[in-house]
Parts: sequence; C-alpha cells; structure tokens
Amino acid sequence: MDVLTELGIGLAIGMLAGTTGTHGSARGRMTLLAAVIGFVVGFLLEGIVGAVLGLAGAALACIVISDVVYGASRREGSGGGALAFIVSLAALVVIAIALLIEPVVVIVVLALIWLGITRHRRAQRKHAGLRVLR
Repeated sequence: MDVLTELGIGLAIGMLAGTTGTHGSARGRMTLLAAVIGFVVGFLLEGIVGAVLGLAGAALACIVISDVVYGASRREGSGGGALAFIVSLAALVVIAIALLIEPVVVIVVLALIWLGITRHRRAQRKHAGLRVLR
C-alpha cells in the first residue's frame, strides 16, 4: 500500500472521532484516542512510516472536525447531530479516495489545514473585537 493510503485512513479515523464535537480537555483525550488508533492501523498496514502518517492524519482531522462540530452544535443547539452524520459520510468518501485514488488525499489534507487556519483566524478576529470593547 502507498503511504498516502494510511494518511487517508488516519484522516477518516480522526473525522469519525471528531464528530463527537468535544471541547477542552475532552477534545484532547478524543484526539489522543484517534491518534493512537491511527497509529495502530497505520503500523499494521505499512509499518512505522504508515503509523506516523496515520497518527498525524487522525490528530489533525480530529482537532479540526471536532471544532467545526462543536461550533455548529453551540449555535444550533441539537442540530450538530446532522453535521456529525454528514461528516461520517465524508469520512467514508475519504476512505474510498485513500483506497482508490491516493494522490487526492493530499487535497483532503490541504482542505483540512485550510479549514483549521480559517476557523482560527476568524476566532482571533472575534476575540480581538471583544478586547476592544473593554
């Protein structure tokens, strides 16, 4: 198997773990759990390189997706369940991409990084605006 396959499978594991939408220390524990699962699966499929990529993919996806799901559930109340279902379907698509078209996994990684960066910037702008009000 190609190492991008393990990265894609790690991303899917992290996406599924991120659907819980946890926040704070619970998100840290969920990210750690996803990273360990990604590490084990990557190691079983490709060895140490696959293990490291599975770990990195799972941790990245879990952090970004749990932030998205947490934000949506905070705004919509109980509407985060629908988003979690959609993310679960997207995780299945990521696994299919990882198994069939490995180079597209790079686009998925870049999209997750972009999503994480834009959400972080938006949060920083929001908090900067709140600091001015003091």
